[in-house]
Amino acid sequence: MNTDAIALAKKIKLYLENYQRQEQFSHIAKLITYALEVIPSEYNRQIFGYIPNIFREVELLPTDNEIQPKLFVGEPVIYKIYYPARQKLYGIPYVYIFCYLKENSRQLNIYFQSAHPKYKDLSPEHYHLNQEKISFEGCISAFNPDNISVISVSDPGHFTPGFTSSYYVGSAQFNFTKLIAECLENICSLSHISPSNTLLFGSSAGTFGALLSSTYFKQKTNVLAVNSQIFLQHRKQLMESFFGISHPQELLKHFGAQISFVRRFKQKLNSVPNIYILANVNDNLYQRNFEFYQQYITRFTQKGIDNQSVFDSYYGVDGHGRPEPSSLKAKIRIAREVLTMKSTVE
Repeated sequence: MNTDAIALAKKIKLYLENYQRQEQFSHIAKLITYALEVIPSEYNRQIFGYIPNIFREVELLPTDNEIQPKLFVGEPVIYKIYYPARQKLYGIPYVYIFCYLKENSRQLNIYFQSAHPKYKDLSPEHYHLNQEKISFEGCISAFNPDNISVISVSDPGHFTPGFTSSYYVGSAQFNFTKLIAECLENICSLSHISPSNTLLFGSSAGTFGALLSSTYFKQKTNVLAVNSQIFLQHRKQLMESFFGISHPQELLKHFGAQISFVRRFKQKLNSVPNIYILANVNDNLYQRNFEFYQQYITRFTQKGIDNQSVFDSYYGVDGHGRPEPSSLKAKIRIAREVLTMKSTVE
């Protein structure tokens, strides 16, 4: 890095320290946005460290009927949302949501955190911000020059010892994706962002959360689905841990809407989401994605329904993976442009 850039990095650090003393969180967010544009990423990591820990942490207890008094616009916050009736998911009574609602924003990206093998050896004790181990997919993308607001949902299964993800199925006690959908739709309403201008994005396990949550919205929303498992009833070890049942047909009978897109999309839905499926042609999930896509368009894209349905492919990592970041960024832009256009299938 040249001398001018080093001097700029030092100046940014001084601004950060000053804003932190004054608790000027909206200024810090704008400073991060600026820094990401003008200095290399390794310097930003040194300056800002663990970014989620910089901002306000807001607890929402089950007795809080409204999020409105604690809705922050113009500054990022971390919502710590407790489950109702003192329920726990894998021993944890809450879930984290990173939320950056920008002033005058009319568009919202919601990222559902995906699984990653590096979390496999962590324990529930690590599921706390002060451990600085929780990542939020889309957190960094929140700090960009455009005016799109961002919410990132932490995968509650990241810290289930021995597993890489919960796949957002929840548990036998409660439906996680339904609970999250109600919370997200409430945030949309209070921030005056329409679900029709909202894109739910997930890859791998995150797609499971995005797609299932979208079906609980009262208004039509949009989903970019990347390489998702379409059904999980054959994942016996996981399903027995989450539901206490390992037999696929019994699982479908009792919890089909939580573990199978095919079963959920056979039900009567309040609103049918617009879906852009992006599948890796090298992945063995590709055919499952395509089969689900065929089921979806057969039932939900008749004339007059006003749906957008797209099936696309990419050449990713053999067996699994996401598109390259630059490619994925382009796909998010394309998905938003395509899915938010009104159309009627002839």
